[in-house]
Amino acid sequence: MEIFTGIDIGGSSVKFGLVESDGKLVEKKKVPVKELRASGVLSENILASIQEWIKDHPQVKEIGIGVPGMISRDRRSLVELANMPELNGLPIVELLEKANPGIAFYLENDANAAALGEYYFSGQQLPENFLLVTLGTGVGSGLIIDHKIFKGADGNGLELGHIVAGNGKSIEQNIGKVGFYAKAAELLKEHKGKSVLRDVAKIDDDVLLEAARDDDPVALKAFAYYGKYVGEALATAAYILDVKTFIIGGGVAKGYPFMQEQVLKSMQKFLTPYYLDKLDIRLAVLRNNAGILGAAALCFK
Repeated sequence: MEIFTGIDIGGSSVKFGLVESDGKLVEKKKVPVKELRASGVLSENILASIQEWIKDHPQVKEIGIGVPGMISRDRRSLVELANMPELNGLPIVELLEKANPGIAFYLENDANAAALGEYYFSGQQLPENFLLVTLGTGVGSGLIIDHKIFKGADGNGLELGHIVAGNGKSIEQNIGKVGFYAKAAELLKEHKGKSVLRDVAKIDDDVLLEAARDDDPVALKAFAYYGKYVGEALATAAYILDVKTFIIGGGVAKGYPFMQEQVLKSMQKFLTPYYLDKLDIRLAVLRNNAGILGAAALCFK
């Protein structure tokens, strides 16, 4: 059986995985970005960590790399990584190819890669056209059209999180983690009754999820707020892209049961029966391994 490497370069860690052609993850490694920053130049240390992985896995001849931001049209260089600006302009594929003749490298935006990973490895029988939305630190999106990643006119199409919402802020500003936590704190301040959130040192999505499971009124309102913007974003995407199947992934997707009602209300408010009659919203299957498996899926040509 063929075996590939998937590398998920994220804002908090770089994850490596050895992946068989059926999607089985046989080995995994994680290196915190904090360590890579502390010990020198980030770009050099990321490249060194990749070289170390390659040295330890000489059987791998194809490697996929997912990154959280914009890349060049030819899929060879990093262009704009908001949370890792030190890497902007890095010709990562060229450098890796020079150091490793005989190994093929494939570079892609991480949400695009995750969408491809869901397509190949989730077992969901996905249609040929669907949109994956990742809800986490920010809001990412990956679109599959005719079984392939949609890249846009210059390679970085469909940054759904940066679409402007009705209140003049982007979707990501409203429901990225900073905006989500700020809204929860605002709701807590306005709430006159009891809430377990008053007793926590710091509000985050895990705290909000646990509180929602206990029917905490503030947490439930926070997820309803979140769901409103998710629904509006999906409705906008439906009109622009003519897709009816949506996959919800990312860390905050664990709270989808508490935002589902509001997601559907928002979509029903704006969409016509043409879209609503075939609307199909599912949760992502790959979860914490989505980045690695998605990157490995880039090797499937």
